[in-house]
Amino acid sequence: MRADTGSGGVGETNSLYAEHKKVFPQAVKGRFRNIKWSLMAITLGIYYFLPFVRWDRGPLAPDQAVLVDLPGRRFYFFFIEIWPQEVYYFTGLLIIAAMTLFLMNAVAGRIWCG
Repeated sequence: MRADTGSGGVGETNSLYAEHKKVFPQAVKGRFRNIKWSLMAITLGIYYFLPFVRWDRGPLAPDQAVLVDLPGRRFYFFFIEIWPQEVYYFTGLLIIAAMTLFLMNAVAGRIWCG
């Protein structure tokens, strides 16, 4: 859209919108960025390699360290075995983890995101 300014010559117009400016990402360097990348590498390594870790639980028990056994109705986390009646403890831990995540995001979210 263009609007006639009415200040002078015939056909003189001024734009109501600014010209398009290109935005380029800036390279970020520093101590917190290095901490972020190393923490991300560690957590992704745990996420990808944890299913391959073995844990001896004895005879006739699965040997995977972290296992969600839905047909057997059990969760295995290293030395912890969670049965269906203990799901309240697990739910409490998940709620505490979520609240910690929200708190850390509010306190230090800009450190992680840059």
